[in-house]
Amino acid sequence: MSSSKTLSSTIANKIENQIICGNWKVGSQIPTEQELMQTFDVSRITVREAIKTLVSQDVLEIRRGCGTFVSMIPGLSDDPLGLRFINDEDVTLALHEARQVLEPSICRLAALRAEDDELELLKKLADDIDELDLQLQGRYTTPEVIQAITAKDIAFHSFLCRMSKNAVFERMLPVVIKSVRISYSLLIPRIENAPRVSIHQQIYQAVGARNPDEAYRLMVQHLHNSRLGLDQKTKKDRAQRKRKAPVQDS
Repeated sequence: MSSSKTLSSTIANKIENQIICGNWKVGSQIPTEQELMQTFDVSRITVREAIKTLVSQDVLEIRRGCGTFVSMIPGLSDDPLGLRFINDEDVTLALHEARQVLEPSICRLAALRAEDDELELLKKLADDIDELDLQLQGRYTTPEVIQAITAKDIAFHSFLCRMSKNAVFERMLPVVIKSVRISYSLLIPRIENAPRVSIHQQIYQAVGARNPDEAYRLMVQHLHNSRLGLDQKTKKDRAQRKRKAPVQDS
């Protein structure tokens, strides 16, 4: 390894230590290149190589025109489990099963550990989801509404992970996010047959009341409702594929 690579790796480690020690908070902007050069007494090239390394590891993210920031969950990629290499139907079912095991316990911890300011944000997200639910019109629902409600639902479930104050659960966020996105891709076919049943507000109320058992129960119910819709869609798709399959000669 060249001396320049060794030096940039050393600086990358020092930057990571600033984040691990809490000196640079999650989501915050790190010092400028010039400030880092002065702090670590190195060249601009070394600083840029160190930042490039940390960006590739999802520790830092560059926002064009704004600067370099600490990633919301440092070191976590969009697909840490390699889910994109699993068959779509298999991964969809597996994601829901994983959520049914994990999220009720996450919700229980959130009820036990939530801070007051966090509860205010969770309520806002639940209110926003309820408002967007009123705009659902089955097959006539606009893509903009679906995108908006998907984003709010992802934020709701992601925030519950953070409220659990469990670093391992936070690093499972990509599983939750991917599953929520898949769920909303199936939303329109599901609400053509019956109104969507959303209990985000009830989940917020249970967490806000510091009632871990009720929060757990409601998340179980919420995910059960989602699983029913998924199973119906999967069954329908399989039946359609079977009808389309060529008949084998005996």
